Amino acid sequence: MEHRPRGVRPAAARPNRACRILAGLFALMLGAAALASVPVRRLDWTFVAPDPMAATQPAAPDAGTAFDLPLRWSTEEDAPLRTVQLRAHFTLAQAPQQPWALLLTHATEGGRFVLNGQYLGTIGAESAVRHVAWHRPQLLPVDPPMLVAGDNELLIETTYGAGLHGLAGIEAGPMPELWNRYAVAFFLDTIWTWLGTTIALLAAAICAALWLQRRDAVSLPAAGAALGWACLCATTLVEIAPQELSGLVRFGAVASNALFSACLAITLMRLCGLSRRREEWLLCAYAALGPLASLVGALHASAYLPFSWQPGLVLIIGAATGVGLYRRTQGLESPHPATLVVAVLFVFAELLDLAARTGLIGAATPSAAGFAGPLMIIALTAPLLTALARLADGAESARAELETRVREREQLLKRNFERLRESERGKAEVQERQRIMQDMHDGLGSQLMSSLMLVERGAVSNDQFAQILRESIDDMRLAIDALTAESADLAAALGNLRFRMEPRLRAAGIELAWDARNLPEEMGLHPDVVLPILRVVQEALTNALRHSRARAVRVTLGTEGSGEAQVLDVRIADNGRGIAEERAGGRGLLNMRNRAQKIGAQLRIETTAGAGTTVHLRTRIGNLAHDTRGQQTVLNTQAVIERARQQ
Repeated sequence: MEHRPRGVRPAAARPNRACRILAGLFALMLGAAALASVPVRRLDWTFVAPDPMAATQPAAPDAGTAFDLPLRWSTEEDAPLRTVQLRAHFTLAQAPQQPWALLLTHATEGGRFVLNGQYLGTIGAESAVRHVAWHRPQLLPVDPPMLVAGDNELLIETTYGAGLHGLAGIEAGPMPELWNRYAVAFFLDTIWTWLGTTIALLAAAICAALWLQRRDAVSLPAAGAALGWACLCATTLVEIAPQELSGLVRFGAVASNALFSACLAITLMRLCGLSRRREEWLLCAYAALGPLASLVGALHASAYLPFSWQPGLVLIIGAATGVGLYRRTQGLESPHPATLVVAVLFVFAELLDLAARTGLIGAATPSAAGFAGPLMIIALTAPLLTALARLADGAESARAELETRVREREQLLKRNFERLRESERGKAEVQERQRIMQDMHDGLGSQLMSSLMLVERGAVSNDQFAQILRESIDDMRLAIDALTAESADLAAALGNLRFRMEPRLRAAGIELAWDARNLPEEMGLHPDVVLPILRVVQEALTNALRHSRARAVRVTLGTEGSGEAQVLDVRIADNGRGIAEERAGGRGLLNMRNRAQKIGAQLRIETTAGAGTTVHLRTRIGNLAHDTRGQQTVLNTQAVIERARQQ
């Protein structure tokens, strides 16, 4: 079906009084009264047969018919290409002398332009291989000799096919004046569309990112609205396309409009706190009717959508905006006031464009919604970004407050740990004093007490008394060697013991063989462990000196294995007479066993009458180190604070 053109008065062609006054004053000052632009208000429509020899011509009522501008018409899908000639006339008081131009603010089809029988220029038009739908303004320069005083005729020969078509805003005038108007129209129709596309894509990306992080109810439909507007602008920017893709471009415009309108209405409702799934599904179903109708009807229904389907979309957006305004006046949850103001402006712009498409009012180009659309996208996205910024500020304040509290806790923990360190240090000192007193009591004290009793009874000679004092001094030196920090190493303490015992053994005619080649220089043992080992070795050497009547004593020291399985092996062997049965349970041997048991060592005493005695001490160094570390309290304040931070 083909619709006849509808004539309406173009708003852009209405004289701008202020501009005309200024132009008139400027013309008077220069003495040239013909500088003001001349609008074209009316033209004659004449069909041209595609083939001069064709038997059929267009219907008579459509031939040579006059129409007012702006002019809009639609053609059904699969309609053949039509060629028309449009003749327009304008009158000049006198022929201009400076350069003039012809401005077309809206001419979707382009065509070939002839002025007073002279070729003016060509703008790409519809053909069998390409679809053309110009949305930008066009400016054609006019040489002054082409214009004449009086009546001037403009001939436009163009071709159109299926879809919506329009022609409006034809105006002839001085080049400087029309160039400024062309620049403004180009910005509004093209540059602003590009800006709107960019803004919509950025808003869609931002809202999608917010939804992925927060999963809120508003970000996702807002992203859909921004994406729909970006796609709608993209279809507008596609002005030339292959003929086989023209239907896809028109369908994309319908689908993008449906996506934008549905998501915009849903976003406004959710900003009001009215997220009802049933109503949202009904709204989406209505929005999907337009694209479905275009698909089912092979785009034949596209010409009817501005009259039937699009008014419903505008009504839905208007209803959502009205609900938001009502809830705002009632103090209920509602969109931001700026969002509501822009929504009202957008609905009004949609109504203006809808009235222009249906021919109810005259308008040069339906760009009102195209101008208000990016503002609507910004108004939807800005509150989300503001809320996100507030959340970020709140999080930053909370983080700063948390850091302040953590620092306060750190200081408190440090003070408490310092107190605890001092307490543990005092406790360790008390334990060390108790250990020293216990060792002095059990060792040197016991020996001195028994010696005192013997002296009081007169049961010892001077030599025996000197021997007792010598042994007491050895016990005291042995304890001191084990307790000094530099002698906490077993090898050094054993070396000191050898230094004291070797002269006595040599004086008694006993040769001491000392083999410590397999003993590490340092093993890091605690004095609590070193002292029992020293006393076992001392007791074994003392027994060999007193009772064995040996000629040689051999001490072998070494380690076996590595790591936790490292074993300390100590052997003291003499070639004396052995241990008699009556002395096998003596106090000296009992002390050695008790000291070995205290550190978890294995003590084995092997004796053979007439062949000598071997004392074999064997213990795992790893266990000794572990047990020793367990007796010490080490406070790592920073590590405890880091654990408190993680919790």
